[in-house]
Parts: sequence; C-alpha cells; structure tokens
Amino acid sequence: MDPARPAAAHPEAALPGATRPEADLPAPDDPAFLAWLRMLAYDLGLDLDLCLGPGLDIGRDFDPALDIEAEAACGSPGGLAFLRAAFADNGAAPAPFFAPLVDEHRRIHAERVVAALLARARQDTGRALDVPVRHEWSDVPDGIGRVSVGHEIVNGLDPVDIAVSAAEGVQCHLAERERLVWPLCPDHRTGPHATRTPEGAAWVCSVTGHVVAPVPG
Repeated sequence: MDPARPAAAHPEAALPGATRPEADLPAPDDPAFLAWLRMLAYDLGLDLDLCLGPGLDIGRDFDPALDIEAEAACGSPGGLAFLRAAFADNGAAPAPFFAPLVDEHRRIHAERVVAALLARARQDTGRALDVPVRHEWSDVPDGIGRVSVGHEIVNGLDPVDIAVSAAEGVQCHLAERERLVWPLCPDHRTGPHATRTPEGAAWVCSVTGHVVAPVPG
C-alpha cells in the first residue's frame, strides 16, 4: 500500500456485515451532502460515473436531487448508502481523501465475496482453489484506483454490483486457469451468469434465465 496516500475514516457501510441506523446518515436531499456530491462530480469527473454505475448522470449538468432519486430507482441503493455513510463519517472529504474509501470499499466486499465463493466451490468440487483479488492505487493523487478479481475489474459502489463483478472474475479465472466450469446449473449442466436481480446478485441460467443460486454479497 502506498504510504503517500491520505488516510480517511472508513465508513461502516464499507465493512462486511455492518449496518447503519438511518438516523446516523444525512438525508439524500441534505444541501451539504448534495454540495459534496457536486464537488466530487467536478473533481473526479467520469471516475465517479463509473463508481455509481448506469442510470446516474453526474456530468456538468449534474442535478443531485434528481440523480439520487434515479440512483435508487435504477436498483442501486447500496451506492447511495455508501456515499451517505462516507459523508457521515468524513464530512465533505475532498477527492484525494474520498478515493481511498472507494478503493477499500470495493476491496473489502470483493474479498468477502471471493472467499465465500471459493468455500462453496470447494464443497462442490473437493478442490482448494485460489483466485487473486488485487488492488492498484490510481496514478493520479485524486483518482480512484483499480480492484480486480482475476482479470475482472470490479466496478460500482453498490455491494450487489461488486458481488456480480467478483463472481464473474471467479468464474472466468477458474475456467481459464483451472479448466473448471463452475458453478453449474443443475438442470442444464451449463455455466450460469452472475447477474443483478431484484433480490440481489445471483447466478442466472444461461439457457432459461432462471435463478440458479444467490451470489454472496
């Protein structure tokens, strides 16, 4: 880890299994919270677009009140929850202090998902498998770094989106490095796809589209 990167308090939302009382978080339409999002949108540019995922436009015409509503409507409330927790714990942290929070948030959730998936794979196959979770700091001081599972880049702030990316990374790594198709749909004996569903991240059958199993998140 680069010791030159600034330290900031990690929001509890970034920690596995943690929950935050609603009363401890800023309201989604809190003026100070919205001003902070505008600042991050300006300082981070497209990087923040990538963090929040599809459906949230925070470009030059960013309207936080509308876009926060869109964030929840497009099925990614976890991203908004992370931002609210980060603001509650750190205030209007500038981009160089906020970026490491995103890096750690993604890394923590990706590592948890990978560990759970590999434990299940060992139950199913009897093999002790390994899939690397890597983190690289950004080349610019106020940039968001890169977390990857195998060769799959982990995007998003919502733990559901992180779980989908991590599951894809595990599946691809096992196929490429171990010549192992895992998991399998028990009905069709084909590899399902990690997908975001209304119930969360799940393995979805590539033949009929039914949910095979949830992806731990």
